[in-house]
Amino acid sequence: MAEQLLKTPILDPEEIIKLIPQKPPFVMVDRLYDYTALTGITGFLVPKENILVDDEDVFSEPGLIEHMAQSMSLHRGYQGYISGLEKPKTGFIGAIKSVQIFRLPKVGEKLTTHVEILHEVMKVTLVIAKTFDEKEQVIATSEMKTVTVD
Repeated sequence: MAEQLLKTPILDPEEIIKLIPQKPPFVMVDRLYDYTALTGITGFLVPKENILVDDEDVFSEPGLIEHMAQSMSLHRGYQGYISGLEKPKTGFIGAIKSVQIFRLPKVGEKLTTHVEILHEVMKVTLVIAKTFDEKEQVIATSEMKTVTVD
């Protein structure tokens, strides 16, 4: 079992923003529950004012995909923080190998996403993500490559 490197969860959204390159209104993570070198667990309470929430208060497919990508970004940001970096590195989705969305969450739902790094070569990381709802049902999965640019 990998060493847990996060002593207490980070539950303050303002602290989370310091760990990711994304800034409001394009922030899709607000908690970090767990961190090891290769895994992380993030959270997100879907707010009504989120730019990827539709007119029917549903968090859209692009929003859910971006949440999974930002979960990886948060993992990478915390890694940088404990390594002494001054600011989070910028990255982007390089390729999406697969995405399955079983259900779209609504405003007010709490999402929990597990990310796992499968492989890393230079600045390209292959990661899988699984997003769960409050009933611990999987609502989405993805496998994507993220690229760090600085």
